[in-house]
Amino acid sequence: MFVKKSWNTKEKKPYVQHHIVESYRDRDTKESKHRYLLNISDLPEHVINAIDQSFKQGKSIIESKVSIKTGDCSKGAGLLAIHRMWKQEKMDRLLVGLTPEKKKSVELMVCQRILQPGSKLSLKETLRCTLFREAWSKNRFDEEVFYTVMDVLNENFYSIQEALREKSGAIPVMLFYDISSTYFEGTQAEEGEYGYSRDKRWDKYQVVIGLVCTGEGLPLAIEVWPANTADKTTVTGRIRVFQERFGIKKAVFVGDAGMYTQANVEEILKAGFDYILKPEWHTQKQQLERQLPMQQELFDEGHVEWVENGVRYVGYFSEPCKERAAKQREEGILEAEAELNQLSRIAAKGNYYSWTRLREKVNDLLESCVVKGLYTITIDPLDENKDPEQKTRLALSYTLNPEELTLKVATDGMYILQTSLDDTVYSAAEIDESYKKLQLIERAFRNIKSFLKIRPIFHYKNRRVRAHVLICFLAYYLVKKMELECRSCGITEEVVPLLRSWNDLQLVSLTVTAGEHSRSEWQWSLGPIGEAIQGQIETLGWWRSIDKLRHSLFKS
Repeated sequence: MFVKKSWNTKEKKPYVQHHIVESYRDRDTKESKHRYLLNISDLPEHVINAIDQSFKQGKSIIESKVSIKTGDCSKGAGLLAIHRMWKQEKMDRLLVGLTPEKKKSVELMVCQRILQPGSKLSLKETLRCTLFREAWSKNRFDEEVFYTVMDVLNENFYSIQEALREKSGAIPVMLFYDISSTYFEGTQAEEGEYGYSRDKRWDKYQVVIGLVCTGEGLPLAIEVWPANTADKTTVTGRIRVFQERFGIKKAVFVGDAGMYTQANVEEILKAGFDYILKPEWHTQKQQLERQLPMQQELFDEGHVEWVENGVRYVGYFSEPCKERAAKQREEGILEAEAELNQLSRIAAKGNYYSWTRLREKVNDLLESCVVKGLYTITIDPLDENKDPEQKTRLALSYTLNPEELTLKVATDGMYILQTSLDDTVYSAAEIDESYKKLQLIERAFRNIKSFLKIRPIFHYKNRRVRAHVLICFLAYYLVKKMELECRSCGITEEVVPLLRSWNDLQLVSLTVTAGEHSRSEWQWSLGPIGEAIQGQIETLGWWRSIDKLRHSLFKS
């Protein structure tokens, strides 16, 4: 080690800096390099000279021994990368009405979702191992404070989203909308109910979450509804939110078959929006029955479009979709018939089902096996009982409908989109490409559920549930922004696991003591793993800004 002297300028005035520097050899190039350990510029000049001479002579030349000691370790580069994006996106400005201390609490909860999802009590514990604990040591961080901040987040649930939209500047051309569900632990949640579970957790209370994304996949808005909320009933409210809260007067609304009703189409057009929607299967079936005899070859070529009653339809064909549909139907038929046979035996043996309940169970079974509409189902009572709600012995029989099966086989790999966009503005290929961007929302939900662990929800009060969802929303926004930067630099890894691995590059407290003088600083604990992580961060061009934040945290 040695003391390195360097000259810099600030506001056109030169000044001198002194650093304790360590020499090391690059393991790949074998070149000699320098690693800056401590800035000792604020020590008296005679002490700096004494430290320099001590390193050169290999022994202390002042009364007390010159020493460098390591102290506590703190996580890490991943945390600072999130802090960098938080600063870059000016997230504090979104949190109107919160004190600086409460804004820091929100940032901590967002970081926890990304790096180590857990309860507010666990956040208090894990915070002790982070640089934030050292830098913000004057702040009180415990579960009581976090819950208080969550209540404020709930009060600003919409204003924060509005501020995020305004911050982005450009009004989105397309709005991609979908909904999902997430479940609770326990049955104490105020708005928790049983409902259609996208997570296949029929045994759990749940809520429904609606998410809107831009064409880049950036989350734009989020909403929470009770568990029994149907997809199609949410569209009108979303259109109103776009107009009244976000100031979006003109855009293209893109949704899947769950959003399709004629009333929704009329509401979208009435609001001045255009739309790209996938009609529900009944409408698609009618259109395909009319088009197939004349347009089969055009479908095989890729797409065909037509106008009916002033509405533009575009049909598409995909060979991979055809193969997937055929395989899914074949497996579904086998599974459905095995389950139907089992139900038939059980229903005939004793008073296990009412007529109504058995019918519901059969419909749910056919839907889950994706063979609904292919079977004709008959249920007759075996005993003298005319009450459909009373349990009795029942005869269940089924028949595969050959006409429906033939139509399904003929339409495998085909799907239809309905749009209000004119063909002079959007071609058939552009309509299809736009619709497929709904996969961005599906991917967003997968990230929020798997990496950010929005589920299960342990909060029971509605205000806390909404705040929890908003925290996950803000976390995913930062993750997506970082992902876009990573992709532009050729890094294709998932961002959240990457950030978690970056936390292996930790910060260690270094203290130099010389006589009565001492100087402490947090420095990177670089080694083979740390150097590899540093290389990844430098590839993105983030290293300098992250390292700068390391210093600024202790000055804030």
